[in-house]
Amino acid sequence: MPGSLSPESLKMLDFVRVVLVEPTHPGNIGSAARAMKTMGLSCLTVVTDRPVITPESEALSGGAFDVVKSITRVSSLDEALRDVSFAAGASARRRSLERPLYQPREGLARALSHAANGESVALVFGRESSGLTNAELARCDIHINIDANPVYSSLNLAMSVQVLAYELRQILLRQEKSALSSGPVPVKESLKPAHEQWESFYSFLENALKTSGFIKPQVNGTIMEQLRHIFGKADLSDHELQIIYGVMASLKKH
Repeated sequence: MPGSLSPESLKMLDFVRVVLVEPTHPGNIGSAARAMKTMGLSCLTVVTDRPVITPESEALSGGAFDVVKSITRVSSLDEALRDVSFAAGASARRRSLERPLYQPREGLARALSHAANGESVALVFGRESSGLTNAELARCDIHINIDANPVYSSLNLAMSVQVLAYELRQILLRQEKSALSSGPVPVKESLKPAHEQWESFYSFLENALKTSGFIKPQVNGTIMEQLRHIFGKADLSDHELQIIYGVMASLKKH
């Protein structure tokens, strides 16, 4: 059947979650759920203190209200990404301290290589009016930009989710077709640290740099933002992060 995925590919989609950060309109949550389900995604996390199951979200979810009913609601992006090894933040514009910027196909291929390892992957979308903040984007491994008409590049939340969910499915279909014609090609990468491990490391690093006097109160945020950017570009494996963590802990001790 054209467009159908193998059980192995469908299992990979189970490791992909969509994260909506503080959506303004409940109806957009329902529309995003519908966009997800049409492409085989079902794991939706919403960062909000507002109800997510409302008449609006139900009405606009169509036949995907089961996705809405199973939403994980959290109070912060850090909580949403706690066990995530690779996060891709959807960004409509360039930032001063940006992570690597990809178009959907290339960026999502990287994300799927982590899902193939059994790692949790997140696609992070921001507010309808202002997107993700710089601090939120700094918590993502890469940024994905949907190329659009520069004169009018406005995509609503559900449209953005639909574009990335569609590309995700198409990548898997292309990989299956390629495997049938030339044999399976491994796409796995080294295991990556979960978001919680990175935040623990950054907290340790910040405290150590404050103690040493390297970080001054008036430039604290700037320095840590730059350090996050540097380590983000390094694309460290879990083992590599543990080595750096150990080295810094040893230096602090002595």
